[in-house]
Amino acid sequence: MTTLRSPTARRNGILLLLLSSLCFSTGSTVAKIGLNADVHPISLLTMRYLLATFILWGVFAVICPAKLRIDRSGLGRCAEAAAAGVASAACFYFAITVIDVSVATVMVSLYPVVALLMLTRLGERLTRVHMLRLGLAMGGSYLLLGPSGEVNATGLLLVLGTAFFFALHVTLVQWRLSAYSPHTITVYITTFMALMTSVIYLFQIGEFPELSPTGWGVVLWTGIISTVVARFTMFAGIQHIGTGQMVLLDPVETLLAVLWAFMFLGERFSMLQGAGALLIVTSAAFVLRKESNRL
Repeated sequence: MTTLRSPTARRNGILLLLLSSLCFSTGSTVAKIGLNADVHPISLLTMRYLLATFILWGVFAVICPAKLRIDRSGLGRCAEAAAAGVASAACFYFAITVIDVSVATVMVSLYPVVALLMLTRLGERLTRVHMLRLGLAMGGSYLLLGPSGEVNATGLLLVLGTAFFFALHVTLVQWRLSAYSPHTITVYITTFMALMTSVIYLFQIGEFPELSPTGWGVVLWTGIISTVVARFTMFAGIQHIGTGQMVLLDPVETLLAVLWAFMFLGERFSMLQGAGALLIVTSAAFVLRKESNRL
C-alpha cells in the first residue's frame, strides 16, 4: 500500500534529493579528470569509498555514536544495496574510459524506467503524470544523445549495466531499509562498498596506488562531495518521499552532469542537445508541482 506523506515531508524530500543530484552530478566529470590522469578506475573507486568510510565513522563516532547501531538484519540488507551500488559505479567508471561523460550520463538516465517497474511490486501506481514525466525525460535524453550519434558498443553495454544496478540499488533502499535511519544506512552501505571495492582492488592490482596531486584531488572530491554528502541526502530524501519520486528528479542530475562535462571537459553541446535539455528541465519541473495527493 502507498504511504501518504505530508506536504512538509514532500518538500523536504525534494530539497534533499535536489542537493543529492547536484553533488552526484559533479562526480562523473571529476572522475573523468582522474581517469585522464591515468588513475585506474578500481583504484579511484576504492580510494573514494575508503575515504568516505573513514569520514563517516569518524564523524558519527564523535557526534552521534548511537547512529552506528544496527541489527544483523540491517547489516545484511545494507550489504545487498552496497553490492548493487558497487556494480553500478564500476560499470560507469569503466564506461567513461571509452565514451564521453555526457553520453554515458544520458544513457544512465534510463534507470528510472527500470526502478519504477521494480516499484510496481511494492504497489506503487504508475500514473499518467509518471508516464508523462518519464516520456519527457526519455525524449530529452534521446535528443541529448543525438539521433545519429555513434556510441562505443562496450561503453553502451557498461552504461546500461550502470542503469540497471543503480535502479536496483536505490530500490533496495526503499524495499529493505526504509525502517532504518538514513545516517545509519549511509555509514554501513558506504562501508560495505569500501570493503567490496578493496577486495576487488587487492585481486586486480594488489599495491598501493601512486596518485598525482590531481588524482588525490579527485579522490577527495568524489569521496566527500559525491559520496558522503550525495548519499546521505539521497537516502534521507528517499525516506521522505520514496524512490518513485526520487527517480523522477533524476533528469536534473543528468542535465547538470552534461553541463559540467561541457564546461570542464570540452564535450560538445549542440542545438539538438539544448532541445533535449529543455525537455529534461520540463520533466523535472513537474515534480515541483503542489499536489494534494501522493502520486
